[in-house]
Amino acid sequence: MINSVDVFIHKPSIMKKAESYLATLNEAISAELTQTTHPLPPGTDTVKGQVVRGENHKGFPFLSLDMPQMFSKTEMFTYRTLFWWGHDLVFALILKGDNLSLYLDRLTKCREDPDWSDIYLATTPTPWEWERTQNHFVHIPATTTPRIREIVESIQYIKLCRFYPLAEATFPDLDWAECGLKNWRILSGITTD
Repeated sequence: MINSVDVFIHKPSIMKKAESYLATLNEAISAELTQTTHPLPPGTDTVKGQVVRGENHKGFPFLSLDMPQMFSKTEMFTYRTLFWWGHDLVFALILKGDNLSLYLDRLTKCREDPDWSDIYLATTPTPWEWERTQNHFVHIPATTTPRIREIVESIQYIKLCRFYPLAEATFPDLDWAECGLKNWRILSGITTD
């Protein structure tokens, strides 16, 4: 294996392509937010967004985009798109703060909607775990309302995810901007009336 160089040769162009897909998604969500009225916490960035490049999330490189985004000591409101090498492309809405109980009520009402059939809820003490295992996530439609409430009340945040495994045969044809925008509209539904 130490003679294998293929990954290192192709990695820069793959990461650059992924970064361009995230930039396109960033523009699409920013445009959407200027055309619709969406209740966002004061100080939420809806224009710039933030792309982060990392080399080691559990040993694998990643790229993430936060758009919109607002982080403070007591509040979190972000739509994060994570490209995690060798794993998944993940669209996630992460919420924390004063409106958590309102978001939770709305989540329990829409959990049986067909659009939520592939949505997962994080169960870990922090929202920065991305590995889709039974120890980290529960499948929303397969989880009872009391259990969803119990999870959110114990961890004090909501993280809703839609995973697109990189190994799926259809992944190369996935339009990140279209898919990301669609998932934003579904997930952010719990933040609107």
